[in-house]
Amino acid sequence: MTINDINISDIIQARRMDPIFFRSGTSLFGKKYKLESIGSCTIDIQSGVGAGKGDQASEVNGIVQIRPTNINKDGLLVFDKNVYVPIEANMPSLRENDVVFNNTNSQELVGKTAIFRGNEPYRFSNHITRIRVNQDKILPEYLWLILNLYQRKSIFYSICTNWNNQSGVGNELLKSTKIPLPILEKQKEIVGLYTKAQEAKLTKDKKAKSLLDSIDSFVLKNMGVALPSKDIYVKVNVVSLSQLIGNRYDPYYHNEYFEEAFKHLKETSNHKLVRLSDISILITSGITPKSGGDDYTDSEHGVAFIRSGNIDIMGEVDFDNLLYIKREVHNTRMKSSKVQEGDIMIAIVGATIGQVGIYHSSREANINQAIALVRLKDGYNPEYIKELIRSSIGQLNLDRLKRPVARANINLEEISSMLIPVPEIEVQNEIVKSIVSIRQQAKRLQKEGVQLFEKARQEIEKIILG
Repeated sequence: MTINDINISDIIQARRMDPIFFRSGTSLFGKKYKLESIGSCTIDIQSGVGAGKGDQASEVNGIVQIRPTNINKDGLLVFDKNVYVPIEANMPSLRENDVVFNNTNSQELVGKTAIFRGNEPYRFSNHITRIRVNQDKILPEYLWLILNLYQRKSIFYSICTNWNNQSGVGNELLKSTKIPLPILEKQKEIVGLYTKAQEAKLTKDKKAKSLLDSIDSFVLKNMGVALPSKDIYVKVNVVSLSQLIGNRYDPYYHNEYFEEAFKHLKETSNHKLVRLSDISILITSGITPKSGGDDYTDSEHGVAFIRSGNIDIMGEVDFDNLLYIKREVHNTRMKSSKVQEGDIMIAIVGATIGQVGIYHSSREANINQAIALVRLKDGYNPEYIKELIRSSIGQLNLDRLKRPVARANINLEEISSMLIPVPEIEVQNEIVKSIVSIRQQAKRLQKEGVQLFEKARQEIEKIILG
């Protein structure tokens, strides 16, 4: 049995008496550093304002509003999924060194924290709390470390889900939350350890990225292919009538760059260009059952259902985040899109369009309609074809074929028409062998970076927690 000794003064200050709050809070720490409330070491704590219908704007006439999706798993701000609000909107703004805290009650999100760097007075949503620290008492970087530590320990989730149906961590609750607070010099030392580890990881990641980026040049060199730069072509499209007969016509497809690039591809390639359909026995796609419908089940009873977002940047399937469909659905309505070992999968719809992977598993699986499944004839190495499609050559094909609409897409007939250079199988195998070696080196560097970072984080937690 767990016993929590709680002082009456703590209950009065926190204005709550549920055991889980006190178990997940102060008792986590040793007595190495004095515990002080966040409110006592900050100048201002303020929640943001949600964007209503009248508060919508674009990148051209608006300003970024920070939301939970702008904070990644490492506690850094990212700006790939921005929402914009009018600059003149009456909303609180951010300034340099403000700590932004995710106050929502989702277990995965609550407590995620980042530091705002920059001069633009970005706004923040009602799911974000701005914390402006008193830098005579606490470093913003130290508070950032502590709050993300709390998030990993699920402290904030415990706080906001076990008291009076709390919908999140409100300002008063955040102010009353206690943290271990060493002197500023010790804070600087702790932050320095973290920064050093982070820089070491970034160095490893940069080297890994450089290796991965070199694969494209390696492929082009081995194919003898030289593609022109897209930047030198103006957006003028001159098309003859004969070019349009039997083909689609839209300005994007007939852009001058694509015409010249394919001309270069045909003229410079050391190997015969073939259509993807000429070397395949099957090119198909699946369907997507109704969301939340009866077609779905759990991993124990179902068949893996692969969506385009399940193919990662290394061309592998992320088995940790799959949905599962019922076996009878897999064997009836979706029997034509069953996935086999060695099948190539190409994302053909939406933001992940052009992502390519290979299915390396004996597990039964199926795909949705956002994926084109390509099964090759004998005598062709799937890994080679995957790398060609991932390269500038394959992406040139896909870039031209996609329809530049709200949700870009490519149909199966167009996928079949992709034009790629294919050498003898022996050459394919040698190229794959070299690329596999490059990817292994990159993975090793990434793994080393993660291990260095995790070791430093454990050391920091030991210092803070005592």
